[in-house]
Amino acid sequence: MFIKKLKAVPDLSLLDDAHPSRTVPISESMEGNRDDVAQSAHFSGAALKPSIISEGFEFIGEIKSSGYITVDGIVRGGITGGSVRIDKNGFIDADVKCSDMNIRGQFSGKLDCKDLTIVAGAVADGDISVQTITIQRGGIIKGELKKKS
Repeated sequence: MFIKKLKAVPDLSLLDDAHPSRTVPISESMEGNRDDVAQSAHFSGAALKPSIISEGFEFIGEIKSSGYITVDGIVRGGITGGSVRIDKNGFIDADVKCSDMNIRGQFSGKLDCKDLTIVAGAVADGDISVQTITIQRGGIIKGELKKKS
């Protein structure tokens, strides 16, 4: 009753001598420019999955994400994201710009964020610029701390 009728379109990548005419179903809503379909799915923001750098993994370079980034390994370079969390075994040595950051491990570098939380045993070292900050007893800040207006 509510099911859309599917069209069959040829999938040219599957053509070979043994199967000269294979077809693959595609819904009517996906006709047209496939780049537009991919962009709307990517930027819908409805179901962004977290990006995780696991323990034992080292990433060197730039990370950009509008969703959540969790680091339990090592990141060196730069991070631009919505929410960044450094877990207990995680270490970030980077320039970071994000909306909020939760440090449970170690941070070194330049940080520009709206909300920062440093838990007991965590270390933040560098040039830190925040609007609001929460530091639990035992959390350590080294370097320069600036309050944004």
